[in-house]
Order: sequence, then C-alpha cells, then structure tokens
Amino acid sequence: MNDIKTNLNALEALADAAVEVELAEGKPTKESRAAAARYHAFVSDRLAAMRRAELAQVGEPKINRRPIRTSLMEMAHDALIAEFTRLKQLHPEKGFAHRKLTEITDDDLRTMIEDIYWSVEHAS
Repeated sequence: MNDIKTNLNALEALADAAVEVELAEGKPTKESRAAAARYHAFVSDRLAAMRRAELAQVGEPKINRRPIRTSLMEMAHDALIAEFTRLKQLHPEKGFAHRKLTEITDDDLRTMIEDIYWSVEHAS
C-alpha cells in the first residue's frame, strides 16, 4: 500500500510540475502537446500496472455453487415454469427479475428456483 501511495504521490507531483511549466511558457505547442500525450500514456500505463499488481495479490474469486436439487434436475421446461410461477405467487415479497420466461434456459430456471428455495429456507 505504501508503494502505491508513494507512486501516486510521485505521479501527482509530475502532473503539478507539468502544469507549472505550461503556465510559465504560455500557449501549448506541438511539442508540449506531444509531451503531454506521452506523459498521459505513461501515467495510464503505470496506474494500469499497479492495478494489475493489486489484482494479482487478490487472486481469482472463488465461487462455491450450491448443488441443484435432484427434483429440479428431473423437471421438464413446463414443470419448471409452473414451479417458478407457484413460488412467485407464494412469495410475492421476493424480487423476481424475469417476467417473460420465453428466452431463459432450463438450467437458468433451475438455478433461479434453487435460489428461491434457499432464500426461503434461510430467511431470518
């Protein structure tokens, strides 16, 4: 964290110095605009590298999926739609993002229904 803060402070100091030079010299020239573009590219590259280093320390996210119940795995599309509709009526306080179920896959329906079951079972 201190290295990142030090690097950001150094980049900020360079930006301040560039502004002072621009104010002292007046209107920007072709050379000063080119230098500004190089500076901008350098800063962007450094910030991106620092962010990549931070992300590398965090690592890949670990997602633990709950298994889908066998009873849901055995249901056909129409039965899944009927169960989803039943759950919507039974638990109107739950938020349901899907209103039209014509373009959703059976696997996604199973996952949605499993999530509803889980939230009802673990409601506090």
